[in-house]
Amino acid sequence: MNRPSSPSFSTDVANVSEMAQAIGAANAAVSNATGKGDPAMAGFGAGVHMYLNQLLTLIYSKTTTLLAANMVLVSLLLSTRSSTLLTIGFFYIGAVCFFALSAITSTSILFPRLHHHDSGGLIFWRAILLKGTAEDYNASIETLDKATVEEEYAKDNWHISKTIHYKDVLLRVAIGLFICGMAFAVVGVVVPSIFFTAPHH
Repeated sequence: MNRPSSPSFSTDVANVSEMAQAIGAANAAVSNATGKGDPAMAGFGAGVHMYLNQLLTLIYSKTTTLLAANMVLVSLLLSTRSSTLLTIGFFYIGAVCFFALSAITSTSILFPRLHHHDSGGLIFWRAILLKGTAEDYNASIETLDKATVEEEYAKDNWHISKTIHYKDVLLRVAIGLFICGMAFAVVGVVVPSIFFTAPHH
């Protein structure tokens, strides 16, 4: 059997060691350039920013599912409008109204985040485009140090949190309307269809 030669293994180890030294030298150069002892990279603020965006994505996901459920149930109720089983008209109309209101509220949640403060900062996409050109935006971030980066993330994180609070309240309202619609649908549609179609002896 041919055994791997030791010089090849030694060469690989040397290459890895040389690469590690090069990375360390590059990091040291960046640290010296910033004058802060560490690179101007995001830390806590970036982690919070990612977490908040995940929460926002979760809200949008729940809202999309709720909106689809509302649209399906409204369509089903309207398709049974002429049914003779719908003897409790008040609850039927109430169910349609609650589902429709829940759908409208859900749609408002999906409306993009547009506020007056979006024109400031260096993170939100509208603020980036307002810089005019890629060169202007690059010039605005060239002088950033770690403290300034954290400050930019802190401002954007606060605005995202405010947006999440607003959309979370609307989502709770939409879910509440959906539950009311389900209750009215059970009384106005499901119960009549069970009792009025039951075979009489």
